[in-house]
Amino acid sequence: MIADWSCSLIEVATHSRLDTSYGPAEATRPHVMVRLTDGDGRSGLGEASPLPFFTGETATSIKLQLEQVFLPALIGRDPFDHDEAMAVLDRLLPENRSAMCAVDMALYDLRGQLSGAPVYRQLGGLRRPEGFRVTRAIGLLSLDKTVQMAQHWVERGFRTLKLKIGLDPAEDIDRILAVRRAVPADVRLRVDANQGYDLPSAMRVLRALADAVEYCEQPLPARDLGGLRALRAETGVRITVDESVHTMRDLLRVLDAQAADALVVKLIKCGGLRAAEHLAAVATSAGMPVMVVSPFETHVGAAAGVHLAMTLPPSPFAQELSIFAVEPRGPRTESSIETAGDRVLPPKAAGLGASYAEHES
Repeated sequence: MIADWSCSLIEVATHSRLDTSYGPAEATRPHVMVRLTDGDGRSGLGEASPLPFFTGETATSIKLQLEQVFLPALIGRDPFDHDEAMAVLDRLLPENRSAMCAVDMALYDLRGQLSGAPVYRQLGGLRRPEGFRVTRAIGLLSLDKTVQMAQHWVERGFRTLKLKIGLDPAEDIDRILAVRRAVPADVRLRVDANQGYDLPSAMRVLRALADAVEYCEQPLPARDLGGLRALRAETGVRITVDESVHTMRDLLRVLDAQAADALVVKLIKCGGLRAAEHLAAVATSAGMPVMVVSPFETHVGAAAGVHLAMTLPPSPFAQELSIFAVEPRGPRTESSIETAGDRVLPPKAAGLGASYAEHES
């Protein structure tokens, strides 16, 4: 039974500073860390690293929700009664998915500690015994700096690059085509506009990049499913949705509108591993590849994404969990997850296989 909990807010230097169409990157980011402890002193960790413009939650609001509502409600509960625990939280304070995500992760990690098995064994089991490749992302930079960064990561063994676009169609076209010319043909490029374009601009950009990219992520505002469908039909470029899908209801709307070819899953926007597992199951059954993205989490939150990705069907598309490939040990957090070049290997440790140093702020 859950006997105790703790909740910390830590500040960590941003491991990947990406300027996007949302604005410039922050030098440091807040992370809300949760620890659930049973009567024998065994504990599980969870994390919520907020993206306020995605979910409407801040680190301060998440910590308050957890400490005053969610975590006290877990005392005395069996960590194996996962769905009931999450249903209780949803009844107490619905829609707060980043805060729920931290609890969800901690429940999975605690059960992993109790059973001695990696978290992916609690999900769908290991479907990628050789692991998976990860991307490196490049923010909105000048053309020359974009090309330099692309070459830098290719030289270090990365075979998929994600490039941010969405502010200036002409400049975006020039930058992406310059990178396409500068890197080997077998290096995959994907682009992400973060809702930055209107439909005419997106049409112009994707027609110009049709032969250069493997897909475009969220070129239009989240609710413009008709526009996304038109882009798929008229440009020939695969469309991947991120901001458009937070819940199962969102995903069903996207599928009904035929608005996307692939799905991005972020644990903080859907409510954690359990909800993400359901989204991934429906998407893959509909023929949509799933990319698990951990944009700013520490090793704790990103490790949860790794376990989810290990349960997905093999796919040619790289996952976006590259913190392990570029920062094997992060400030205040560390992980036992191993990598080989740009490939993340299946975790062997019990639970999430990640830890962090307690630090209240």
